[in-house]
Formats: sequence, C-alpha cells, structure tokens
Amino acid sequence: MSGAVSAIVPATISGTIAVPSACSARRRWARVSAIRSSVIHVSAPTIRGRPGRCGMCGRLRASSKGAGAVVDLEFGVFDWVDVARGRSIAETYDDRIALARRADHGDFERYHIAEHHGTTLGLAASPGLFAAALARETERIRLAPMTFVVPLYEPLRLAEEIAMIDQLSHGRLELGIGKGSSPVEAGMFGHSPEQMQERYDAFLPRILAALQTGEYRDDGQVHPLTIRPVQREFTTWYPTSNPESIQRAAVNGQNTIFGFAFKSPPLQIIRERRDIYFEARAGMASTGKHPRFGVLRHVFVAPTEAEAWEQAEAAFVDHYDNFTWLWRQHGVDQPPLPDLRRLVADHLFFVGSVDAVIEQVAHVVEATGVNYVACAFSWGSLPVADALASIDLFDTQVIPAVRARLAG
Repeated sequence: MSGAVSAIVPATISGTIAVPSACSARRRWARVSAIRSSVIHVSAPTIRGRPGRCGMCGRLRASSKGAGAVVDLEFGVFDWVDVARGRSIAETYDDRIALARRADHGDFERYHIAEHHGTTLGLAASPGLFAAALARETERIRLAPMTFVVPLYEPLRLAEEIAMIDQLSHGRLELGIGKGSSPVEAGMFGHSPEQMQERYDAFLPRILAALQTGEYRDDGQVHPLTIRPVQREFTTWYPTSNPESIQRAAVNGQNTIFGFAFKSPPLQIIRERRDIYFEARAGMASTGKHPRFGVLRHVFVAPTEAEAWEQAEAAFVDHYDNFTWLWRQHGVDQPPLPDLRRLVADHLFFVGSVDAVIEQVAHVVEATGVNYVACAFSWGSLPVADALASIDLFDTQVIPAVRARLAG
C-alpha cells in the first residue's frame, strides 16, 4: 500500500474498492490515516449481499437515472432547534445534543442545523457555534449547517470559523450555503433581498478559495489563514424551494434538498427536478463524490398509531406557531394550522407506527427517486424522551425495512 492512505483491516481480499464518502464501512473495516478521495486501496472482508448493495457496508444503492452512476440511499437529521414549550434555552440545547449523540450511533450520515434570527423557529443563530459543540459530543456523524447564511457574515471571519470547526470535528464538516430565505431576518441586519444576493455572489467565491488555498484574497490584498481546515475541498449543500435553482446547484457541484418539509412541492415535481439535477451532474467531471438530491420531512414514530398521532398533533400546533411566529410579529398574515393528517396523506410528513412510517418513507423514495432523506425528529413541544424513542425506532426498524423493500 502506498500514498497518503493507510489502513489496518482483515486481509481476505485486496483491491481497489470505491467507498461512498460517508460509508460506515470506512469506520468498520479500516483505520484510515488520511483520505483524499472516495477511492481507497484496502484489504477488506468479502460481503456478499444482494445486487445493488454497497460491497463494504451492505447499504442499499438506488439507481440515479441520468446520473451515469450508482449511489446509495442516505438518511440525515435536520434540526431547526425551535423553541420547546416548558424548556429553557439551555435545556433545549441539551436535548438537541442528546439527539445528535443518538444519531451519531445510528445509520444517519449528517446532522443539519438551520440558521435563523429573531424567531422562535431557530435558537441556533450561529449554526457554526452549535456545530462546534456537536463536534465535541459526537465521533462519526458529519456536521452540515443548513445553511450558513453567507451574506450575514464577514467573509474572512467565516472562513476562519469554518476552518476551526473542521479542525474541532477532525474533518467532519460539510457546508450548507445560502443567501437567506427571509427578508425579515435580512432586514434585521440592514440588508435588502437584492443586497443579500449581491453579498452572496461576492463573498462565497472568496470563502471557498480561502479554504482551499489557505489565503484570503480581497481587493488585491492577501491574508494567509493561520488556521487551515482538515479538508481542502468541502462537500457543499444548497437547499432551495425554487425549481429554477436546481440546475444551478448541480452545475456548481452542490448537493441539494428541494423544498422545505410540509411546504414541499408534489412528489411528481420533485421527481422531475431530481432528473434535471442528475442529468446536469452527469455532464460534469467526476469528483469522486456521490451527488445528493434530497427531501426534508418531519418524522414521529411511536409503538402504536394512536400514540403517534396523539403526540404528533399536539406538538405540531406549537411547531407551526414557531414556524409562523416571525411573520406574524411583522403583521404578515399566515394560513391557519394545516391538518396534520392531510399533510401525511400528501406525503409531506411521516407520522405513525413503525409499519405506517415504513410505507410512507418507501413511497416517497420510490416516487421521487431521491437518494437522501433529511429527517426532523425534534420539533414543537415533543418531549426529548419521545423524540429519542422516535429516532430509535426509525433507525433500528424503519431504515432497515425501507432498504430491504427498495432492494426488492
């Protein structure tokens, strides 16, 4: 074995094995000292599973039509860190850290943290700071703020903070980037939507170049970064609810989550945009990474249907109040509370017993062809114990059953 990669593994076969960038087999079978691409040379035990599964970890691979490649289905955790009735802010942070620790031990690839300001929907005003805390409480799961609202930062400062978080997490940071979706929040910082777009376009290239080269360049001045990230090239995410942004995300090599939870478009629209995305990515030079096109869904799983609905319907009242709070504070009328059962019937929410949620998740993946599902497990007034029980059922029973069903 030569090069920057070394591994200690059971020596039963040798060869070049393509390993997904977050494949759990990397942790399970090899101790890798340095990884610079998704193809590593290792000796690994032969795992003979059904066709369509990862040869290292046995994870289901779902075909990406038009992508010219085969990629595996992944699950992640999304967290608004919204206000929970009866819990202090410190207790809410503790609850979410407990959720992240549980996800770290499960079949979840990433933990996403939303950035919001001046609203009960988001208590992680600094997703980087929250990611730094999670970096010291977790070992495996990748940390992917969704998003850093780039126009609200001083770009050199953000580049340095990203480098710090990447060091604190030992190279587990991924970058969700965006220009912000709320004009009210932008206005708190004195920016119009047009200014937010201008700042995003100006700042992002400087930040990414600084992370890659170790030098921040601005108006002819060069500022060396004394803190360099572990990674030289970051996986980036650009979540959007704008169908026209999908192709641009693909061309820019960005993963995406299309639509925002219960405000997402119909499944057929997601499928159409997914095909456009993978066709655009297929025309790009391979980066050795599997492109991700995902959806975001709230999830609550309980032992019985009755328990699931009783708890979810009560919690959703508070979550929707958080979701609309900022707009209502600024005199913008909001639609009344949606009917949760209608949201589930429309495939915008996953609620129910294990068997019911298996059907709901499998249907969305089959109908849309997505290869990533971001799951919000803690929202509204759900007690942390119930959220932890829900993520445990999803991890140990729903995910394996969905993989088995899709494998056919």
